[in-house]
Amino acid sequence: MTKEESKSRQIDVLAIGLFGLAVGALTLGLAQLRVIGEADKVGVFVIAMVFGGLVQMLAGLTDIRYNEQLGGTALTMYGFYWLTVFGAELVSESTSFHFDGYLYVPIKLVYLIFSAVMVYLTAFRSVALSLLHFIISLTFLAAVLVGMGQISKTLPGIGHLCIGVLAFYYAVGSLTQAFMGRPIVPFGPPLLCQPLSGGICSDRPDVPGAPKPEMA
Repeated sequence: MTKEESKSRQIDVLAIGLFGLAVGALTLGLAQLRVIGEADKVGVFVIAMVFGGLVQMLAGLTDIRYNEQLGGTALTMYGFYWLTVFGAELVSESTSFHFDGYLYVPIKLVYLIFSAVMVYLTAFRSVALSLLHFIISLTFLAAVLVGMGQISKTLPGIGHLCIGVLAFYYAVGSLTQAFMGRPIVPFGPPLLCQPLSGGICSDRPDVPGAPKPEMA
C-alpha cells in the first residue's frame, strides 16, 4: 500500500456520519418540541432523510470498508433507520397514504435493543460515545411509547436535542483527533477494557472501538 493510500484510509468518516446525525437530530428535536412549526414538517422530513439517513449510511459503509466494523455498522444501521422511517413519514404527509404510529413500533423496538448493545460495545472506547448511545436508547424507548399513544413527543424531542449535541461534540473531537493527533474536547476514559493475563487491561486494536496503531 502506498503512502497516499494509507492516508486516504485514515479519513475520519465517523465524524462525517456524526455531523449528519447532529443536524438531523437537532432539526427533528426542535420540530417535536414545536419550535419548528407544522408548516415546515415536509422540510424536517427531508433534512432528516438526507443528514440523518443518507449521510450516516454513506459514512457507515465507507467506515466498514476502510476502518472498522463497529462504528461503520452503527452509522449504517442508524442511517437506514432514518431513511426508512422518515421516508415513510414523507410519503404519509405528501400523499393519501396515512400510516398509524403503531407501524413504527417494531422497528423502534429492534433499534432500542441494538442501541443498548452499542452502549456496552462503545464502553470499550470512551465515556462520551457510550453516553451518546445510552441517550439514543432512551430516546428510542420514548419513541416506542409515543407510537403506542402513551406519551407526547416532548420526551423524544428532548432526547433528540441531547443526541444532536452529543453527536456534534464527539464529531468535533474525532475530527480534531484525526488531523491534530489529539481531540480538543475530552472523550473520557473507556468504561470497559479487554483483560489480559494477570488482570492487566489492554487497549489493543482487536478490542471493540480501541485506538488503532498508526499505519506504516
